[in-house]
Amino acid sequence: MYASAYFGRTCYSAAIASIVSGGIYEKADIGIVGTAFFVCYGAGQLGNGILGDKVNPFIMVLCGAFCSGVCCTSMAFADSLAAMAVLWGANGIFQSMLWSPLLRIYSEAVMEKQRKAAILNIALSLPVGTVLSYLASTFIIGRLSYKYVFICGGAVILAVFAAALLCFAAVKSSISKSKRVLSEEKTDCAEGGKTGFWGLLTLSGLLVILIPSFLHGMMRDGITNWVPTMITEEYSVSLSLSTFLTIALPVFNAFGAYAVTPLYKKLGENEMKTAGVTAAAALVPMLLLLFIGKAPVYLIVFLLAFTTSSMYALNYLIISRVPVRFSKYSCTSGISGILNFFAYIGCAVSVYGFGAVSQKAGWTVVIIIWIVSGALTSVFAFVSNKKWSRFIYNKE
Repeated sequence: MYASAYFGRTCYSAAIASIVSGGIYEKADIGIVGTAFFVCYGAGQLGNGILGDKVNPFIMVLCGAFCSGVCCTSMAFADSLAAMAVLWGANGIFQSMLWSPLLRIYSEAVMEKQRKAAILNIALSLPVGTVLSYLASTFIIGRLSYKYVFICGGAVILAVFAAALLCFAAVKSSISKSKRVLSEEKTDCAEGGKTGFWGLLTLSGLLVILIPSFLHGMMRDGITNWVPTMITEEYSVSLSLSTFLTIALPVFNAFGAYAVTPLYKKLGENEMKTAGVTAAAALVPMLLLLFIGKAPVYLIVFLLAFTTSSMYALNYLIISRVPVRFSKYSCTSGISGILNFFAYIGCAVSVYGFGAVSQKAGWTVVIIIWIVSGALTSVFAFVSNKKWSRFIYNKE
């Protein structure tokens, strides 16, 4: 389901070139539509994350998927920029109903011996959805109008919605027996034991973890989105190589979560200690980018891919693993929403900030910003580790 959501949300990015080349809207105009999705999705992560702890997560996920499919399909019939912005913004809200409730289902309804592998494997949903969307869009636009890209995206989401509906219906009797998901026999996160909700955030060190969440979000999407532009401007590579990177990087990035797993286990399955080491390791390729100058473009691509995969390893640790630690307080979804909200603030900064800085000061300054951000991510991850270790190991 999450892969289908990525398929749907990537439709607009894949259709932009066709919309611009057709003279339908200007670049500045179509940027408004993308921004509407981004703002609504980020805000929705916070609200829907908290809501996901209070309602049936299965129903919430199904509602989000169905409405997202309808919005995506409706984009094909939008006859004005305003209509497109409203529909795509609404799509952002509905798509924000998926991740946090899904993570709650993983943490509370999946058996513990299967849970870790399940949370790790969901990292594949991003590249699968993104790559399939770009491939399908390329095929459709070459033969039909860009509008059919949205029809295809909506159809994929609705098809997966139907399959999930049948799946959930089949296991409903088993799920209803879970005392943690659908019954009231669980600790309320609003109470947070004796600490209260905000006390729980302080006790766990999460208030400090929000800083690495923001910084890694800024670098995760910022570096990935700007890599094709950077190598095109700095190394005059072909358009085909730039397009290949757009598709290949998400695949390479997804394996960052798998690559960091041995380190995670070696460090006692401590998310923040592992995040600190991972962020520090990511400084190596970024420093090489800064000092090696005009190296062969394939070496530059390798260093950038190493950097972005490290960011996705951080994403796995902070966005996927950290919220599950709060399942015993029944607030996995809420914590996930908070962390995602700060990560997407970082994404917003990178979308506009890195482009503006590169235009005014050059890509060298952008790389320096990446290095500083990576160093701060590592520092704050280690700073939060004392409280986090006490929290996850139940040390008094």
